[in-house]
Amino acid sequence: MNKDLKTVFIGINGYDYPYVRVRCYNFAKEVKKYGIDSRVLSFRDDFAPNLSGIEMLTLRDRRKLYLNLRALLDILIKKDDLLYIQKVHYHSAAPYFLSRMTGRKFILDYDDWDLDRSPLFNRSFLNKFFFGADGTEAVTGKIARDACACIASSSYLCDFLSQYNKKVFYIPTGVDTEKFKREKDNRSKDRINLIWTGNIWGNVIYDNVMFLLKCFSKINPSGKRVSLTIVASGDYYEKVKNDSAYLDYPGEVNFLNWVSPDEMNKILEGTDIGLLPLVTDEENKTWMMSKSPTKLFEYMAMEIPSVATRFGEAPKIVKEGVTGFLAENEEEFVEKLNLLISDDNLREKAGINARRDAEDNYSLNVLGKRLAQILKEILK
Repeated sequence: MNKDLKTVFIGINGYDYPYVRVRCYNFAKEVKKYGIDSRVLSFRDDFAPNLSGIEMLTLRDRRKLYLNLRALLDILIKKDDLLYIQKVHYHSAAPYFLSRMTGRKFILDYDDWDLDRSPLFNRSFLNKFFFGADGTEAVTGKIARDACACIASSSYLCDFLSQYNKKVFYIPTGVDTEKFKREKDNRSKDRINLIWTGNIWGNVIYDNVMFLLKCFSKINPSGKRVSLTIVASGDYYEKVKNDSAYLDYPGEVNFLNWVSPDEMNKILEGTDIGLLPLVTDEENKTWMMSKSPTKLFEYMAMEIPSVATRFGEAPKIVKEGVTGFLAENEEEFVEKLNLLISDDNLREKAGINARRDAEDNYSLNVLGKRLAQILKEILK
């Protein structure tokens, strides 16, 4: 491999969004350890830092064209050889068009089910000009088919991309186990702390947070003090706060505003049990099936056993009774919570096992090495 060959990781959003932070910034940093010259091109961080993450997804075509023109010039000036396109949104227009015109190789990284919500150009002729197709499914299929390889974050997405491309590799979102590790044990000696973190952006996430609040209201803490902390942001966060006030709880419920991703490990240092409800509806079923559970990996790295819904990627990651527990419904969710709350030894042992599993299978060190091997094969 020629060490002068350059790889650029191209994301639509900023560092504060997991799919860009992990799959662009962190992956780029990790592959450098193996001699790959890499950098990140973030449409938001580099070209539109004044816009929010949501605004980046709802721009008018004129602004989308402007951002793509800047990206096109940036790639040409910096002479990147391999283009790592994270997601099929309008930001993929510049690198894909450049690949078609110059023969540059590119990889498609797919971490979410976006076929029903991918923001391409609003005007059909622009999609046809840049992508040679119109419509999210047609554009996604064309880009996946033309990629020299596809990287998928979940088993479901691997199967989906395999219909277009023979070279599909599974690399979950994973976790930085150097940053997410329990350096201080800030867990309370006389209270069991539960946590959920995330962006409550719509009805489906609202329903999930209300589900876990209802579960918390029904637990039997067996004489122990318990608390639940929600660390969140999003348009539906205030609605959760208001609607949750009508429930009776066996312990404190604390609502914290979202913190920087680089500060989340400090919040988790005081946590005993992590929560990952995945209660879906028909509209979002495939999307939730496709997700790589970032928060679950963070729990594991911090020695926090979890209770997760038996759905999507969670059953492939959580080892029942070893690193955490899985639940089918509200009754079973409450049952598994009661089990972890009541048994201190089980909770501690499961947390240690979860940390070991994160280090062995889901750490950026492991995933970065795997990705570097793939890139080296392509860059030959």
